[in-house]
Amino acid sequence: MIKLDKRKLLGPLFAPLSRAKHSEISRMLVATAWIPNQLVRARYNKPYFAVDISSPKGLGAVISEAVLICNYAEKNKLMPYVISTNPLYTSESGKDFIELYLGAVTRDENRLRLKPLRFRTVWSLYHLNFDKHMPISIASKLFWKYFAPKPIITDLVNRILDNVPGRMFDLSIHYRGTDKALEAPLVQFDAYERAILNFQAKGGRLRYVFLATDNKDFESFIRAKFPELNFITYNLGSSKMDMSRGRHFSEMSPHDKAIESIINMFLLAASPICIRGASYMSAIAKLINPDMKTVTLNRTHWNSNGFPEQEILEEERLEADS
Repeated sequence: MIKLDKRKLLGPLFAPLSRAKHSEISRMLVATAWIPNQLVRARYNKPYFAVDISSPKGLGAVISEAVLICNYAEKNKLMPYVISTNPLYTSESGKDFIELYLGAVTRDENRLRLKPLRFRTVWSLYHLNFDKHMPISIASKLFWKYFAPKPIITDLVNRILDNVPGRMFDLSIHYRGTDKALEAPLVQFDAYERAILNFQAKGGRLRYVFLATDNKDFESFIRAKFPELNFITYNLGSSKMDMSRGRHFSEMSPHDKAIESIINMFLLAASPICIRGASYMSAIAKLINPDMKTVTLNRTHWNSNGFPEQEILEEERLEADS
């Protein structure tokens, strides 16, 4: 409710102030005061590189930062130990939610002595000279090495794919509404319609489509435009939820939010091509299935210069030029 009150109080200023808060300059200023503490902890934790992604953010952003952390650790001959006490996905304060769903990093008795570095975003560790980007192929290998799904995820995914011929969708679509306008301009519904028609015009076989969206109006629109297609969705939240903010800030239980998000990522990835708006959820689907082609219909307010969005767009550009 606090976040909603801020929106009402700030009115039209909320969006630009929110973007400024998450700018690189803002992140560096906030982080600087914590550098001495982080350096002490990093030295204490060796040979591990232990990090707690503790701030409230979407699950896709958590995974993106976790992959960057693992890349840094491996390059520096350290063992990555990544947890997340993100309060959006755990109902128990200080509890790591990643290990409940993803078979993440080294987790042995030595972890009991670790003092993980905590931060608002991974760029709070800028003094460690993180690589801000890496090829999708490397990121995918790191994801599967450290964050392969546990049975609670694979069982659900397999149950859904068992009802799809060949266990692959012909197309996946991701449309995020709600608060996405804070990060990127919202895509007009008919842009997705045109992208689907273009896919069909190029001879793309189209029967089974996985649709990930938090916008009921978009879902109704796309189903009405293509009534001959079999649209499959996976939603745990009520259709009556407050849609003025991100689904990860909704009243859904932490467990349901985590399950819904991860399952949608894996089902988006179960397709040869994904039509998408700029978003971490479908970006992580690309790490899950690096062979999946993408069609991205917008850019973030930061010109999509973050990881892995920049890498996805570069691959699309090379594909278009070939």
